Amino acid sequence: MLKIERILVVAIAFLLVSCSNISQYCKHGNSYLSQVLRFRQQANMESLPMSTVTYPEDTAVKKVTWKQLSDVIFDRKWDEKMQMPMLYPSFSRTIKAMHGKNISISGYVIPVDAKGGMYVLSANPNSSCFFCGGAGPETIMTLKFKSGKPAFETDDYVRFQGRLRLNEKNIYELYYNLDDAVLIGK
Repeated sequence: MLKIERILVVAIAFLLVSCSNISQYCKHGNSYLSQVLRFRQQANMESLPMSTVTYPEDTAVKKVTWKQLSDVIFDRKWDEKMQMPMLYPSFSRTIKAMHGKNISISGYVIPVDAKGGMYVLSANPNSSCFFCGGAGPETIMTLKFKSGKPAFETDDYVRFQGRLRLNEKNIYELYYNLDDAVLIGK
């Protein structure tokens, strides 16, 4: 193939991907997340395992950006139970210093199990999120609400406040978790 033909093919592919709604073809049911949910049901767990770490009272709220949370390196290791390679994070010192702290962060809400109240906050809209669009796992965060099961629409852009909990080892949770999450703005 000539160089010009290759460039045209790449340009056309790029336009098709960027100008279409890929999320309509994305099925969250055939992914790592569906395996985690299946294992959770098999284990008859109401919710994913929670951290038992306690934190000192800290009322200051730090505004955090997704760019700050991208300062992480991933190591790929084979997991026997999942029968697939898994990514294990190595967080930077800056991110580790935020563990257990009250933060606020904005992002797009992605419903994982809307009936069960399981939502993820993403740096990107659904069509380009970690599950559908190939963004990295550092661009999503589990929302564990302080009370109730609020309802959100896909791609609602909102700001939450809560306690950041990092996960380096539990493959059944995301790497970033916002515990006691409270909606503070749309």
